[in-house]
Amino acid sequence: MKKKIAVLTVCLSIWTMLLFSNMANPMAPHSITGQLLPVSKVKVSSERIDIRIKRDTLEHDYQSHFTIVYHIQAAEAMNLPLLFLAYNLDGLQQVLVNQKQTEARTLDQPNATFPFLRRDNGSYEITYDSQQWRRVSLTDAFYFTARLKQGDNTVQVQYTASMGFDRRDILPKYEIDYLLFPSKYWSSFGPIDLYLHLEDNMEVAKQDIGIPEQQTTAMIHWIIRAAGARESFHIDLSPKTSIVAKAILWVSPNLLALIGSVALLFLHLRAIYRKYALGRNRFALSIGNLIVPASFYTFAWFWSGLANYLVNGAFEQRSRGFILMVVLTLPVLYLIYGLVLFLVDRSMRAKL
Repeated sequence: MKKKIAVLTVCLSIWTMLLFSNMANPMAPHSITGQLLPVSKVKVSSERIDIRIKRDTLEHDYQSHFTIVYHIQAAEAMNLPLLFLAYNLDGLQQVLVNQKQTEARTLDQPNATFPFLRRDNGSYEITYDSQQWRRVSLTDAFYFTARLKQGDNTVQVQYTASMGFDRRDILPKYEIDYLLFPSKYWSSFGPIDLYLHLEDNMEVAKQDIGIPEQQTTAMIHWIIRAAGARESFHIDLSPKTSIVAKAILWVSPNLLALIGSVALLFLHLRAIYRKYALGRNRFALSIGNLIVPASFYTFAWFWSGLANYLVNGAFEQRSRGFILMVVLTLPVLYLIYGLVLFLVDRSMRAKL
C-alpha cells in the first residue's frame, strides 16, 4: 500500500516538473554599460557612478539613469577622443568636460571611419587594444573629444538606459550590468564609488559586487577596487514583497500545489479503504477520481495567483499557456489516475 502511494507521489512530481518546464516566459535584454575608451597616456584617479532607478510611467516599467564622473589626470593639454558604450541606450542627456558642454555623436554617422571600429561579416566591432574585438551596435555607442588641460580633469556623462527584465518568475527581476574590463587598458585606474539610488518599492535581489560600505532603504554605496581585474558587475533588482509572499515563492506555488494534491490522494485512498472496511463512502472511487487530478491545477492557480497578488497586486496566473496546458494534459492525467486508482480499488476489495 505504501509503495503504491510512493509511486503515485513520484509520478505526480515528475508530471509537475515536465509541465512547468515547457512553459514559455518573456525575457528582455538589459543595459550593459562600458567605460570610456582607455588610453595609456592619461590615468583615471577615480570614478563615481550614480544609478537612479525610476519608474517609466508610459511603459509601466523601470529605467536606469546613469551619472558617471571620471577624474582624469593628464600630463599635458590634449584633445582626447573617447568612446562610450551604453547598450540599450534610451536617451543621451549630456556630456561635460571640465564642466563645459561637449557634443557627442553616435557611430552611425555617414562616411565616418574610426580606428577602433571595423565591420566584420555584416556586424560592427570595436577594440581597445587592436587585438580583441567586441561586437557592438552603432546606436549603442557614442564618441566625443575631450579637451583636457594639464593636471586634473573631470568628464561627466549622463544618460538613460532601458532596464532588462526577467519575468519568468512571479517576482520580476530587473538587471543592471556595467563593464569594468576597459579600465585595465589605462596607465592606471583608481577606485570606483558606486551609488545605487532606489525607489521605495525596490530592493536588491542579487549582486556580485560585495559588501556595501553604506546601505539604507533608498541608497547603497559600494567601493570597487582593482576594477581592471574584473570583467563587469551585475545587479538584480526586484519589487519589495511581504513575508508571506517571500514564503510562498521560497517554497514554490507548484510545490505547494503538489503537497495539496498528495494530501487529497491520501484522503482518497483512505476513503476507498473505509468503503470496504466499514461499508461507507460508496462513491469514494468516482468522487476522488473526479477531484484529485484537477486539484493540482486548482492549487497551482490559487497559490500562483495569491503570490502574484501579494507581489504585483493582481490575482492571476502568470504562467503563459496555463489554460492550454490544462486543456491538453488534464484528460491524460484523468486517464492515468483513474486507471491506477481502479487497480488500487480492486486490490483493496480483494484483500478486504
